[in-house]
Amino acid sequence: MIPDLGVIIAAGGTSRRYGEKDKLLETLGSMPVFLHSVVNFLPLTAPGNLVVAVRKEALTEYRQCAEKFLPDNHIRWVAGGDDRVASVRNALAELKLVNGLVAIHDAARPLASAELLLKVARRARVCGGAIAAGKVVDSLKLADDSGFILRPIPREKVYCAETPQIFDLVKYRQACGKLGDAVPTDDAEIMRLAGFPVELVESGQWNMKLTSPEDLAKLRSCFQGSLNG
Repeated sequence: MIPDLGVIIAAGGTSRRYGEKDKLLETLGSMPVFLHSVVNFLPLTAPGNLVVAVRKEALTEYRQCAEKFLPDNHIRWVAGGDDRVASVRNALAELKLVNGLVAIHDAARPLASAELLLKVARRARVCGGAIAAGKVVDSLKLADDSGFILRPIPREKVYCAETPQIFDLVKYRQACGKLGDAVPTDDAEIMRLAGFPVELVESGQWNMKLTSPEDLAKLRSCFQGSLNG
């Protein structure tokens, strides 16, 4: 357990790209997708230091799922906002820690392990901010407005941002306070806009995000492979 670590699980999305179902309530193994992150990270946090942000109309269902698999779990729950930034801010307000680290993780990345969180947290301790990331392996091309290639983009220094993203809690709160009306797509950008450095940490694992129904079969296959391995 890390006493000064707060964890925010962002589960407040609407799953618009997924379809009519709530992707985070799909079954992975024996549990809903969203609960895997909770199970992986909860042992690393002190009671009350893990907060899950869920859209308001689904709060009861999510809490009941958690109680079924994790009775007496000490999870804090908050209603998500209109976008990711608002949801994370709601969760941040619920977090009672004053100093330490805060980890923000997308519930749609259920394969992220406790080991990965610890790996990223170690670097965040050193430099104030670090995120899990995957190095791009494909050839990259920059296109014009008509879809034709303008030029190649060197891939050696290009990464796909993942989660968990972990930051010094005081600096992250400062960065959120400077954000204004901007709506960045991830928390690393919130820190960057505030002038704080963020280190990229290669995740070294298949840390895929569940976005489309087609992803679910891949996710289940990878999950089963991890159990058999």
